[in-house]
Amino acid sequence: MSAGSALSSAWPRPDAAAPAGRSRASSFGVATAISAAAGFLTPFTVSLVGEMPIGEIILFLVAAWAVLCAIIHHSVPGDLFRERYFRILLVSQGVALLGYVIADAAWHSAPIDVARGWSRMIFLAIDLVAFAYLFSRSPRNFLWFLGGRLAGEVAQALVFGALFDDLWKFGIGVPLTFAAIFLASFGGPVLVTIVALAFGALHLVLDFRSVGGLCVGLAALTAIQLIPRSWRRWTVPIGAVAALALVAGIYAFTRSDDDPHRESRSDVDRSSMIRAASEAFVHSPLVGHGSWFSRSHVYDNFLQIRDDEAKAAGIGGFIGPNEEPEPVALHSQILVALAEGGILGGAFFIVFGAGIFRALHRQTMVESWARPNAVRILVLLFAAWNLWMSPFSGAHRVNIAMVAVLLLLMPPWRPAPAHP
Repeated sequence: MSAGSALSSAWPRPDAAAPAGRSRASSFGVATAISAAAGFLTPFTVSLVGEMPIGEIILFLVAAWAVLCAIIHHSVPGDLFRERYFRILLVSQGVALLGYVIADAAWHSAPIDVARGWSRMIFLAIDLVAFAYLFSRSPRNFLWFLGGRLAGEVAQALVFGALFDDLWKFGIGVPLTFAAIFLASFGGPVLVTIVALAFGALHLVLDFRSVGGLCVGLAALTAIQLIPRSWRRWTVPIGAVAALALVAGIYAFTRSDDDPHRESRSDVDRSSMIRAASEAFVHSPLVGHGSWFSRSHVYDNFLQIRDDEAKAAGIGGFIGPNEEPEPVALHSQILVALAEGGILGGAFFIVFGAGIFRALHRQTMVESWARPNAVRILVLLFAAWNLWMSPFSGAHRVNIAMVAVLLLLMPPWRPAPAHP
């Protein structure tokens, strides 16, 4: 038996004709099991040039297998690899890596920071290939990976303890939300809207403001899909105002006075990060400041901005400028990429963000409601929030790649599938 035929019998290409019912079922089971395992192990990390999710190591093996399939069969190992948007994502990631190389050369960044910065970009490209392969095997593998990931978050919190001892916010809150939305999708869009509103209120009551707002956003987008297409453009502004008013009203009614300055500290911290990253990009839009800002004063500027804003707001709880032992990661994927690598360094996130908002617009304004999209839209809303308010490292990197390939399963790139 040749190497090519042995490879095909072990795990046939996703675009190959099914040789037999049992063989195809077996190969589907392998891809599904790997998707679920990679998702479950993503919240658990090991120290390899920073904290690397264990699930990402599995994705590396999947990507290597996909490349081997492509070499032996002389063709791409899945239909998603043929999508134009996937090729644009890979090219933009290559451009982003080039931006980092130029920035690090210009700033003479520290070698350890260069390794961390470049590895993030390379690992993300590898993750894209892995997810394109798994989701080409079956779109259902998205749900298996997501379900495994959410189960892993619960397990990680129960085994090692939730961050800040907040099990709802850093353990079970998000997994329960996705499980409820998934089950509600079988009851139709009205039930999804009701459940999303209920969980939005619950999150706001439990002081999980971001997820509460995203749940209300899902309810609004789902409700808009119940309206005839010709009326949707007129109802979107009204729905947006109503959703914001609802979030503000629920939050004001349920706000706890146990720590009246906690929310203010969080807002100051976030706004200072956004401002520091924005100012860094404006200061050097073409070259950037290098990986992790190791030779620039971006972190010093962040600490100074945060100290000034905290004093202006009359709140404490922050370490002052020049007192922190090591810099923290600024929480904004797109702004940090632009600040570190300049306009070239932010190329991927510009393309990625455009894809997210294009898919949300298409789903809201053009497409009819479909059951699989209840969970998918919630994933996209999380991704849009993380694009501006979360770091670009670890499990977030895996999630970015998952969402980028998920976009290929949704309009406008292809018709909405009839299966989950």
